[in-house]
Amino acid sequence: MLPRGPAGESDASRRSGEYPDRVGPQHVGHIVGWLLGSAAAPIVLGSLIGPRGAWIGALCAGLATAWLLLWLPRAAHGAFEAARFSRAARRYRLLGSLAFTRKRERAAALSRAGCSIAAGELGAASAVLDAIDPATLDAAERVVWLNNRACVALEGGADAAGALAWVEEATALRPDVPAIQHTRAKALLAVGRVDDAIAVLDAMRSGGELPPYLEAERCRELALAWERKGQSAYAADYRERARLQAVAS
Repeated sequence: MLPRGPAGESDASRRSGEYPDRVGPQHVGHIVGWLLGSAAAPIVLGSLIGPRGAWIGALCAGLATAWLLLWLPRAAHGAFEAARFSRAARRYRLLGSLAFTRKRERAAALSRAGCSIAAGELGAASAVLDAIDPATLDAAERVVWLNNRACVALEGGADAAGALAWVEEATALRPDVPAIQHTRAKALLAVGRVDDAIAVLDAMRSGGELPPYLEAERCRELALAWERKGQSAYAADYRERARLQAVAS
């Protein structure tokens, strides 16, 4: 990650004369446009229907801002947790297109890549990830980027050892995220470390219940792991658990 100055501008940006890393010109345009729209709503409605219209316009502007800053991110995350990946991707795309900062735009892009991976659209996910310079990411963003990179490699049947290296780095940064542990377990299975994968999958629930779609994935991986160990009864049990969780999601 590039070092940052006290105002949030990267050293590379200062040397090259580029706009500060935190906010780009398009984000300034988003902010100005949103503020102008919020200011115009009470003025326009007030001129049309009087003081009551001004109050209605101000209320609409406030609700629209709350929708953008509070409801939309939570709704996008909720759709992803519920395995409604197309809906989540649309909401993340809208978040990115209206973002006020580069950080918010990157977060939306990384989340959209996760939706594409979950939907099996590996080409789309790779295109989003390739467009992001990992040197610009902070620690939290890098975790997501590394995990998504590993997922694309594993789902595409590419370098399993490389995928494991990516997800091990992500795990070192955030060892408490179940989704990252799931990716790590898949990578361990892909390189033949079956017992290690089972241990990771068993530990995924140590922090509590998982979302149904993630629990279904965990059970599928456990079924595969136990099948490789020749334990067909365990494998069948976990396949049935995965089926029930998939129905629940």
